[in-house]
Amino acid sequence: MGTQQGAGKWRQQELGLEAVETRLQALQEYLAVYRASFASSGSADSHARVRVLRRDVSRLRAWGWYLIACRDGARWLAVVQWLARVFSVLVVPQRHRSRRQQRTRTMRHLSSYSLVERAYAAQEDDIQGRLLTLRLAQRQNPNDLRAREIKRLERQVDEVVLLRLAGLPEARQLTVICHLLTWTMALRSCLGLRLPLADVADR
Repeated sequence: MGTQQGAGKWRQQELGLEAVETRLQALQEYLAVYRASFASSGSADSHARVRVLRRDVSRLRAWGWYLIACRDGARWLAVVQWLARVFSVLVVPQRHRSRRQQRTRTMRHLSSYSLVERAYAAQEDDIQGRLLTLRLAQRQNPNDLRAREIKRLERQVDEVVLLRLAGLPEARQLTVICHLLTWTMALRSCLGLRLPLADVADR
């Protein structure tokens, strides 16, 4: 029973890492577009978008580092989790803005929790899309190999849903974790040390 639970947790961590890496690649592409736009136009709107995206990339990469630490059983993980519990009481929840207020802003500043949750939601949507394609093909031309792949993806959907609903820390603790590790990565960068997920996102 313990082995099954451990395997399930490991699969969830791998799915979470995959979601973060995929979302990082997408954000990095958006960032490249807005950087080029700012370089050519120098507009304040493009500059604001670049700043928001750079911040999102840093926080998401920090969460990816946290997931790697969870997977690998890093020794410093317990310290980060303790600090998250202690300092979470100082985090002010992000106020909900009306739709009218949101439309007047160039780009929404997402909370760390929303940023991570969106990455997981995008992963779920991607798997659901692949499932739909396979199911349509299976109806037209059934075969055992495709049937096994459908079962595998159905399990992945269940695991990603569980990850979103029950696999994330409390929102304020997640915020502290992302900020602590973002600052740590900035220090590592200053010291010339390799950054986590450096092959996915620019420094």
